[in-house]
Amino acid sequence: MTRATSDDRGFTLIELMIVVVIIGILAAIAIPNFISMQDRAREGSVKSNMHAFQLASEDYAVQYDSRYASSAVTVVAASTALGSGFRNPFDRTTGVNNAYRNQATWTVPMAVGSTRAGIVAYGDSSSTQYQVAGRGKTADLDLVLLGVN
Repeated sequence: MTRATSDDRGFTLIELMIVVVIIGILAAIAIPNFISMQDRAREGSVKSNMHAFQLASEDYAVQYDSRYASSAVTVVAASTALGSGFRNPFDRTTGVNNAYRNQATWTVPMAVGSTRAGIVAYGDSSSTQYQVAGRGKTADLDLVLLGVN
């Protein structure tokens, strides 16, 4: 009976290459799904931001005799809830034209009017109604929130 030497132990190059190929195939399947899931989560955060903007707009109307704010900046300035914590979920920026913007053009349904992903747009019509729209990764979201006095 012969005894195994240190040269006879371990994996062959073919066995290691097969393992690397299997890991590569799994990564090729998992990484695009992970990126897609991240984009869906960010779009969900945009919708959450839109809802926060809607609540802040309604709160403004309660404070100012059922009149909605004339601009997005006014809504943010009057709201303690939005403030500096209001971030664009795609690039983590804050502030006007980064996380939110005022939409001066009134159409129903309102378009965001920006190609920047993650931005929330606020538009009002004579302070009696407003719309809040949001932008996903590549296009405006289907959800438009509307408030009418």
